[in-house]
Amino acid sequence: SKEEKFGKIISNSLQRLRKTIGNILDLAVLESGRLVFKKESIQMDELVLQITAGMRLLTEKKGLALINHVNQGLPAVIGDKDEIQRVVTNLIDNAIKYTEKGEIHVFLEQRDAFIEFAVKDTGIGIGLPRDMFGKLFERFFQESPRTDGEGVGLAICKNIVEAHKGNLWAESEGTGKGATFKFTLPIA
Repeated sequence: SKEEKFGKIISNSLQRLRKTIGNILDLAVLESGRLVFKKESIQMDELVLQITAGMRLLTEKKGLALINHVNQGLPAVIGDKDEIQRVVTNLIDNAIKYTEKGEIHVFLEQRDAFIEFAVKDTGIGIGLPRDMFGKLFERFFQESPRTDGEGVGLAICKNIVEAHKGNLWAESEGTGKGATFKFTLPIA
C-alpha cells in the first residue's frame, strides 16, 4: 500500500540521518582529541581476513571479485581494534561502492617498521589532480556526491590512523582507472 511504501521511505531516511549525525559526532570527538583509544595488541592479518570474509557476500552480490593478498604471521600493532576495524571496513566498503565491475584487491604486508594495508579497486578512480588528493580526507568533501554518503568517512579514517601514529593516503591514475587507499601503522 501507499502508506507502507511511504513509511519505508521515511524509515530509511531516518536511518541515514541517524548514521550521518552519528558519524559527524564521531568526527567531532576524534578531531577534538577527546577520544580515548583502547590499547591492545592487534594481529592485522587475522583482522583483515575476518573483515574480508564478512564482506565477500556484498562483493559477490554486486558481481565483483574480492581478492586477498594478505601476508600472514606479520608482527602485531598496538591500537584500538574496533577503530582499526572501522577504518579497514570503511575503505573496503568504499571500494565496493565505487566499483561497478571488476575486482577489489586487499593487501597487507610489512614495510620496514610498519604494517601497510591497501585496498585497490577497478572503480571510478579519482578525477582530482594528484596534489589535491588530500582533499578526499577533509570533512564533508565528496568528489562525486552520492545520496548514500555524507563525506565524513575518510575524514574519520584519517583521524583514527593518525591517532595511531600512522598515515593514510590515496593513489589513482585518474578517472575510470580505479583507486588505491593505503594506510600504515607502526609495528608494536
